[in-house]
Amino acid sequence: MYIIYNLLLCTLLLLLWPGLLWYMHRRQGSLEGLGERLGFGWPQSQSESGEKSRTTWFHGASVGEIQMLVPLVRTWRERYPEGGLLLTTMTLTGRQTATRLFPEARVVLLPLDLPGLWALFFRHFRPACLIIAETELWPNLLCYARRQKLPVALVNARLSLHSFTNYRFFRVFTRSMFATPVVVAVQDQVSGQRFAELGTPSERIVLSGNMKFDLLPPGDGGDQLLYRNLFGSETPVVVAGSTHPGEEEMILAAWGKCTLQSPKIFNSACLVLAPRHPQRFDEVADLLTLREVDFLRFSFLKEKALSLTLAEIPSVLLLDTLGDLIHFYNLSRFAIIGGTLVPGIGGHNPLEAAVFAKAVVHGAHTANFKDGFGYLDEQGGGLPVAGREELEELLSRCLREPGFIRDEGLSAATTVTRHRGAVSRTMASLVQAFKLMSEDNI
Repeated sequence: MYIIYNLLLCTLLLLLWPGLLWYMHRRQGSLEGLGERLGFGWPQSQSESGEKSRTTWFHGASVGEIQMLVPLVRTWRERYPEGGLLLTTMTLTGRQTATRLFPEARVVLLPLDLPGLWALFFRHFRPACLIIAETELWPNLLCYARRQKLPVALVNARLSLHSFTNYRFFRVFTRSMFATPVVVAVQDQVSGQRFAELGTPSERIVLSGNMKFDLLPPGDGGDQLLYRNLFGSETPVVVAGSTHPGEEEMILAAWGKCTLQSPKIFNSACLVLAPRHPQRFDEVADLLTLREVDFLRFSFLKEKALSLTLAEIPSVLLLDTLGDLIHFYNLSRFAIIGGTLVPGIGGHNPLEAAVFAKAVVHGAHTANFKDGFGYLDEQGGGLPVAGREELEELLSRCLREPGFIRDEGLSAATTVTRHRGAVSRTMASLVQAFKLMSEDNI
């Protein structure tokens, strides 16, 4: 089966290579990172850097997974402070986030799942174990790890019904993949049952809960202080975070109508609009210009100003930089979570705003963070809307009734706190599973 998989993979790569290059350029705006995906341009190897300690390898697909791994990696580093640290991601934005959050780590893009590349990768980085966020399963990687007797763990793992159905259809091929991890820390019991049915021994499955609830707000350090005086204390700030095509139009239309209905309130407010993908920053700026919206690009302020202070509050602040969104959640009255208002995305992490005691407004498309949105809606802090009209009504109420939105924000923080603890349970399962990785060897 692996021979068939590799023949198909190599054939498709040869046939579709021009199209893949075009897609990569269109998706991220350049071919940056192509070398890392093909096995060259990696940072120093252990022998070159003089490093002799064993390396722990964490993998997270993109920004959300990397941010989710932060408390686990920090807990791991507290227990094993002398070990090396390697992080891999699938996306450039994920790599940038990992580099910023873990300056002590070597950070690279995950190579293509070609059998020859894994031998080069392992020889170069010499990982002692691999901890994968959620369910990034690559056949050749897991096969090579199994041959090398590299301990592999899945953390915060979850299997949707769609993924489970697809894996079960190819069960003859995928069973060895699911039998490879020495521990699978799952978010919920349903996912645990699905992993077991697909071939993971039941004694290796641990119900940990969702680690995204263990996200902690940044402390009052230099970064937070940098943003504190950006807006006046009386300015109502609303953040629309990680938006996608179609959502900016809907949010701006709702904001414009609310401004006509309540000009005194909305003319004094600021909408922070943060597109999900950097390659869309200019596109959204053009949309704002076309709609004749008074807006400012945050990148201009950040690069040109001596201090982050707005002399005049624009109607819209276009957040066209990376790594700043979480600070704006902290400054906001409430947040609108992108990827939920239009189909096909599945939503982004609402807990990044809820952890700051901010209520989260969202649409109906929340499959990617079903637990997060579900708990907030049921237990407090989540404000769902079904379309533009409901969004308009809710925006108006949230700014007209500060007590209402403040109480919803406090409920959001309470909901997050109630579901914490997954990191400690996950860490305990990793230590138990990686028995060979004693503190003397790490």
